[in-house]
Amino acid sequence: MDPVQELQKALSLPEDSPQQIQLLSSLREFLEQQPAPITVIIPPLLHTIVPAKDSAFKRWVIDILHFGLSRSSLPGEMKAQLATSTLEDITNLLNDPSLSIQKSVIQCFASSLPLMFRVLCANRQHRGPWDMLSYAKQRILAIAQAAHSPSAGLTMAAIKVMQRVILVQSRGVSDPRLQNRADPSLALCPPDHPFINASQLEGEGAALLQQLLSLLFKNQNPEILSAILNCLVPLVKQRPSMIGAIVTTLGQWTPNHLQTILSASQIRSIEKGIRAVLMHILRLTPFTNALAPAFTQQINEILLEQTSRMDTAAREEIARRAEASRKRALSESVQDSSDAKRLRVEDAAAPSAPAGNQASLSILQTFDFTTLPQPLVVDLVIANLIAVSPAKLHTVVANFRVNNPPPPALPMPSAVPPTQFVEDPSSSTTVPKVEPVPLDPLKMELDEDDLEYEPEKLNTDLEIHGHAPEEDEDELAVALPDVAFELPPARLLSPKERSDMIRLSIQRIRSKGEGGGILPIDLGEGDGPANPVPVVGLSPQEAWILFIVRMATRGPMADSQDASGGGASTAVSKRNVTATADGVRQVVYDYVMEDFPARCRLAAIWMNEEWYNDIIRRETDPRWQPQYDIWVQKLLAAQTSRLDAKDKTFTRFLIDLPSLPPNILSLLSDLSIDPDTMPVGFNSLRELVTLRPPLRAEAMKILLDLTTHPDKAIRGPAIITVRRWVPDQQPMDGMVRKFASGMLRRLATKPKLPSADAAIESDAMAVDQEATLSEDDDDEAPQEMAYSSYLPPELVIPAEKSVVLQHIELLLGLAVKSHEFLKQIFDAYCRMEPSVQDALQVLIVPLVKTLGPNNSTLLDLLREFKPEAESLALRILSIWTENARPTPGIISVVKDLLGERDLDPKFLIIIIGEMDKADIVKNLPKIISTLSGKAEDRDQVRKVFSNVITDSPVGVSTNMPRVRQSERLAPSELMVLLHEQEKEIGLKATIEAIGICFAMSDVFTSDILAVVMQQLVDAPTLPVLFMRTVIQAVGTYKNLVNFVSTTLFSRLIVKKVWTNPQLWEGFIRCARITSPASFGALLQLPKEQLREVVDKQPSLRDGLRDFVIKKERNKQKLASFLETLGDGVEPAASTPTPTLQGPGRMESPAPNAPPPISAGASGNM
Repeated sequence: MDPVQELQKALSLPEDSPQQIQLLSSLREFLEQQPAPITVIIPPLLHTIVPAKDSAFKRWVIDILHFGLSRSSLPGEMKAQLATSTLEDITNLLNDPSLSIQKSVIQCFASSLPLMFRVLCANRQHRGPWDMLSYAKQRILAIAQAAHSPSAGLTMAAIKVMQRVILVQSRGVSDPRLQNRADPSLALCPPDHPFINASQLEGEGAALLQQLLSLLFKNQNPEILSAILNCLVPLVKQRPSMIGAIVTTLGQWTPNHLQTILSASQIRSIEKGIRAVLMHILRLTPFTNALAPAFTQQINEILLEQTSRMDTAAREEIARRAEASRKRALSESVQDSSDAKRLRVEDAAAPSAPAGNQASLSILQTFDFTTLPQPLVVDLVIANLIAVSPAKLHTVVANFRVNNPPPPALPMPSAVPPTQFVEDPSSSTTVPKVEPVPLDPLKMELDEDDLEYEPEKLNTDLEIHGHAPEEDEDELAVALPDVAFELPPARLLSPKERSDMIRLSIQRIRSKGEGGGILPIDLGEGDGPANPVPVVGLSPQEAWILFIVRMATRGPMADSQDASGGGASTAVSKRNVTATADGVRQVVYDYVMEDFPARCRLAAIWMNEEWYNDIIRRETDPRWQPQYDIWVQKLLAAQTSRLDAKDKTFTRFLIDLPSLPPNILSLLSDLSIDPDTMPVGFNSLRELVTLRPPLRAEAMKILLDLTTHPDKAIRGPAIITVRRWVPDQQPMDGMVRKFASGMLRRLATKPKLPSADAAIESDAMAVDQEATLSEDDDDEAPQEMAYSSYLPPELVIPAEKSVVLQHIELLLGLAVKSHEFLKQIFDAYCRMEPSVQDALQVLIVPLVKTLGPNNSTLLDLLREFKPEAESLALRILSIWTENARPTPGIISVVKDLLGERDLDPKFLIIIIGEMDKADIVKNLPKIISTLSGKAEDRDQVRKVFSNVITDSPVGVSTNMPRVRQSERLAPSELMVLLHEQEKEIGLKATIEAIGICFAMSDVFTSDILAVVMQQLVDAPTLPVLFMRTVIQAVGTYKNLVNFVSTTLFSRLIVKKVWTNPQLWEGFIRCARITSPASFGALLQLPKEQLREVVDKQPSLRDGLRDFVIKKERNKQKLASFLETLGDGVEPAASTPTPTLQGPGRMESPAPNAPPPISAGASGNM
């Protein structure tokens, strides 16, 4: 489908016709699948529909724009381009007369705002879009804050924009590892932005948050209140600093101002929304949001208060509905009875109640209440009981008892003979005697008082008081005879009958007691709050499982005691009992493993019973074979084979076990290494460390070893796991710190020298190390190193970066919050091998960026570092200033260090942008002297050049600080400075610096180089590298050949360049390169020097001879020149002349280019 053609077809159809709407719908489905054409089609269409009236096409364009900005799969750059191109039209559409159009446009603006903010933060030139964005924002926020809005939907869309503004105009998460790059915030805005004031926006965002929260108390529309609550969840998740204000506001909110406006169901819906927000905050983990656990107690108190408030409201609503039902039923009954009957008037002379009450009484007396439904009758009774005061109710009950006394009690004999009938003295009839029916104790419903009945305690009370409590003789109806009663002996069951009974009992229990006469249970559901919990602490399903398990555990003991006759029958009986018990266990095992996640609690109850049974059995039978180890191993083996990474029941089952098998730690270690079961392994080890002190050391050792695993996918979760205990949970915090410090000491330990001849050097190193340790830790005892099963016993030198990362990654993660590790890093760095130091300088980058240049601890360490840690301090400062200006703290530290110590000149690079011109000229040679042929050194010097010269090269991207224009150096001044300071800098470093300048061809043009050469040749003393620069200049720029061969050579001949051998050698070589343009200047040389030039460069002889023959008309001078050239023969006409090859370079007669000229050697410069 071609979207442009389809769009043209739609526009050709009648406006708002069904055909046009159908075609636009199809085109929308296509654009949702392939959204790329949206950025091309929508901007011009949006511009055309701004003044148009409301139509289906206009709404379609705005909907497609909203889709492209929000839910489409377009890349972020294309979305930002779409937002930029449509900002003006969106702003204009805010004035559209249609409310539905305004709502859609506001939704588009909500999606466009973060994209535009990101673009404008990076754009420092175009202020117009920012002003337009601010104008549209204020218009929409005014709609959200208006007391009366024409549309609830419009207000809800504006509230969404308010939420986006709060997110954009606030600071995000400070930890860069948790930052979401798709979440724009004030962190994107540089502090020196020309037209975006970050501090002002942050204050405005804080004020908008308070206004948003105040709308919960001011607005009375339930839909708008729900929209506000929905906007709070992203704020809580993305801006942890706002949790306190949100929780406090939700705790202060009450529905009192809504009672007379909204219905009970609407208020309940708002209460549920508030509860959902609070529960979301509770579910935030410390890793996701470090501030969430701090409000746990406050949130729980708010939830309890809200629950009480909702329960009270629910009871009041029930009473209100019952009262309304009663009144409605009464009015209906009055109407029905008035239609069917007429009231009869009694004797007028008799005193009577008022007419209204008498009529109501007559109606109630004649009304048949059995015709009403039972629920209505119950509601009426409850409502009337609530309406009647307690005093009136007691008065009515007392009058009823007076007017209706109970019948006299029948005289009962002291003993009733066992007959079926007794005679009533007051009548001739016989009354059947009611025999007491025995109750089934299994079918009795006992309350908590019955369950807590303790005969031992009752006997104790009787002994203390000396007598039983006296009973009221009036309440004794029958005196029972004192008859001795004994239960008949139970019938012994055969093994088959016993097995059948156990099997049937288990079947009844599993089938929820159908037909078995037991309480119904549900073995499929967990022990949730809805299940009744008896006094013993077990739910019904757990109690029945315990009953089944005890069939297998406690029953065999009694049987074995009964079978004490000895002999073969006892052995057979024991085997039968064991087989039956194992069968019961197998049934329980199969049942638990059918759904282990839902029944792990039952498995734990079973294992606790087996463990206790093994203990009591060993006391009576030392040869008892423990069953706990057998079945717990079966459960663990079966569950391990079917583990789910997200399932936490395995960990809960381990924690509930009374005793863990010996191989459980190795099993958990294997689970932690397996990618499929890694979460289960780490969660289990963490819980064992926290909740099982006897296993804490071993489990912690496994976790700490995993923090040094070679695989990053395993090492990372292990580090996250142990970091949770630092710095608040003891003793785990101390164990983690000790291990991390021990790993760092392994890196700081000098390796043993393999050669025996190096014993003296080894002893000296040991003495130095011991002296360093005693100097560093005068007050601290030496600490042991840590060891890991995933690391070699000794560090191999040279160390690989991956191995160093295994040692130090845990400590780097801890140092983010525990800054005391930073000093340990500096101290250990002084004793590390160079390869370890190089690796550490690379690995420390994320930590340094996270701490930031304003970290006081790290700045203090930079002021006081030892000389051996100079490279580490330089690396830290370079990381901070790599993409940003140095902060005042960094400038102060570096200036203090430079004033107190003789540091590496690279420290000057950090603050070179903050110096004036005099200091730049003074310190620039020191920076250039650091050049040593490395690419990184050349890049640093090139950035310095770009920031200290007046015109930066086009295309050079650098974030280094730039000095003021008046304090910069001109390009010619920089090049002259390099030649004048060549001795202080060093010839090799100067040559490399001059090469950097030539590489910056857009700054050091041919005109600049001509000025430089002219200034240098006019100087009293020519620099050693002058002729080398001249040769390089004519080789780079062809248009300098005439200037050099005429003006410059003439000045050099006047200055007698041949008196300096190095410059003279460069002059001769340059003359060959610039020939034949240099022939005229060469003829100005004295004869001896001209002959020397021809002798050293024979290729010039023929060219000079031809030049002299053509130019010189004086035969005497011609003969003199030819004699000097050593040839009096006429030159051949075909003598070749060196020509320029390539862009401005001369062809050399030698097959290879001449070697670079260096000082101190003949023929080199």
